[in-house]
This record gives sequence, C-alpha cells and structure tokens, in this order.
Amino acid sequence: MKQKNKNSSASSWLQIQSILNSVNHILIFLVAAFFFVLAKSLDFKDTAMHMFMTGIGFHVLMAQALMSHYKVNPITRWISHKNKSRYHGLLQLVGGVMVLLGGLGKFSQKDVHFNTWHGRFGVAATFGCAASIVGGLVNFYQPKIVLKKLPPSELRFRHNVFGLLTFTLGMVAIYLGYYSKFFTRHVDNEFIPALMLTTTLVYFLTIIGPTGSLLTKLKYRRQKQQPQ
Repeated sequence: MKQKNKNSSASSWLQIQSILNSVNHILIFLVAAFFFVLAKSLDFKDTAMHMFMTGIGFHVLMAQALMSHYKVNPITRWISHKNKSRYHGLLQLVGGVMVLLGGLGKFSQKDVHFNTWHGRFGVAATFGCAASIVGGLVNFYQPKIVLKKLPPSELRFRHNVFGLLTFTLGMVAIYLGYYSKFFTRHVDNEFIPALMLTTTLVYFLTIIGPTGSLLTKLKYRRQKQQPQ
C-alpha cells in the first residue's frame, strides 16, 4: 500500500511539473514576442537592441536550453539523450552569442552606467556567459587533457552549477532592467509589474529540472567522496 501511494504521489508530481512546464513555455513565448515588438518599435537602436539581444539570449534561448533534458519538456521529451545534448548546446551557443553581442554593444556606448545594480549584474552575467560557453564546449567534447584532471561526472556537475549561476545572474539583470529609464520611458508603468512577475515565474519554473539534476549529481558526488 505504501509503495502504491508513493507511486501515485510521484505520478501526480510529474503531472504538476508537466503543467507548470507548459505554462513556462507560454510565458517564454509571450516575453519573446514583447521584446521583439518593443525593440522593433524603436528600430532596434542602441538600448533597444541591447534589450532584445540579452533578453532573448537569457530569457528565451538559455531558459529553453536549461530545460532541454527535463523529462516533462514537451519539446524534447521524445528525442534521444544525445540529441537533447545537441539541442541544449545549440541553444546555449546561440543564446550566449546574443548575450555577448548585446552586452559588448552596450559596453561600447558612452551612456553605460556600471554604478547601477542592473549594470553590475549585467556585466557579471555577460562574463559568466562567456565562461559558460567555454565550459559547455569542454563538457560536450571532454578533451583528454581535461579528463586527466577531472572525471566526466565532475565536469557535468561543475557545468550544471556554473550554468545555473550564470542564468541566475542574467535573469536578475533583466529583472533589475525593468527599473531602468529605458523601460519606464518606453513601457506603460502599469505593465512593468506584470513583466517582473513573468520573469520571476519563468526563472523559478525553468530551474526546477536543472536543480533536480544538480541535487542528484551532488548526492552521487558525495557518495564517491565518502571513504570506502
């Protein structure tokens, strides 16, 4: 009876996760559409281009990349583990390049303000993104010179941790960006709280799968470190 109840609870939790994941995909699509329409209305110039590149990079592509191995993801549920890794890598690479271009484009402008929390988190997220791309390539190809120092399981664990950290920095930077003069000038101030709520929901719904994977890797890592 206990086993039956346990299986029923696990099945219910999977169904809840599946519903939440579907909601997340809808929210991500809506944010992508909003960023595109806003940037297009401003001719993709200056800060509008920065917002579009970094917003789509983190809020859309990297969010989808983090969910690529999530077992309830309707987009990747039916493809093999290897193809999921390729899908993850492609989204991560394209999203990362967009963030780097969007961030570097903003750095080159004279009106950049690194004394704001949005600017500080944005810089950290941009450099973290560059490091994540390198780490992702190392984790995917696993060159022998790296495997001599770190086993594959440790590579995956570190990639998981750093990926979540970089995504967190990026989403915090986006959230803080809603307080910027750009958004308060070009977006209805009554609509901004809805954007903040959407970004918060997307963040927490996106990290459910990666966090579960990280906890599993952490448990395995601790078991291996225990003396026999």
